Amino acid sequence: MKDFQRAMKLSLCFGLIGAVLMPLIYECYANISRGLALLLLAGWTVFVGVKLSALSHKAAMLAGAAKLAYTAGLGLICYIVIHPAIVSALEKSSKYFYLTLKEQLVFVLYALFILLGMFPICFARWGITYAAKRIRSNNDMIGKYIDSAFSDSEDEQ
Repeated sequence: MKDFQRAMKLSLCFGLIGAVLMPLIYECYANISRGLALLLLAGWTVFVGVKLSALSHKAAMLAGAAKLAYTAGLGLICYIVIHPAIVSALEKSSKYFYLTLKEQLVFVLYALFILLGMFPICFARWGITYAAKRIRSNNDMIGKYIDSAFSDSEDEQ
């Protein structure tokens, strides 16, 4: 039960941070650099995926799904608040570049697929951890077999 409580705390924390980051990354995508924005989004996804993979499998999947829901729902509200402020700030010093509806949808799809990348990151970390445990276990078993092979205590027949 403690793992699920921690999962919900992490999902709420990451969801709220993600809700604020998404409009900022969108503005970076529209006005600064698309590659930089997608790189920032990928970095955030890797960070969240690694942090969630420390939980149990069920708790991590629940936290990831809740994080996506919080980010999407609250991200829209944050966009409504943040977007006009950024537009007015950028128009004072330079030109603000508006994206067409198609470009906005492309950004949303990029963001969705990149954010879904936290699940394969969790699976990869769990797989690497499992493989390391198996290799360590096999090394211990090999050591025991070698020790018992050279042991003189057994009767020879």
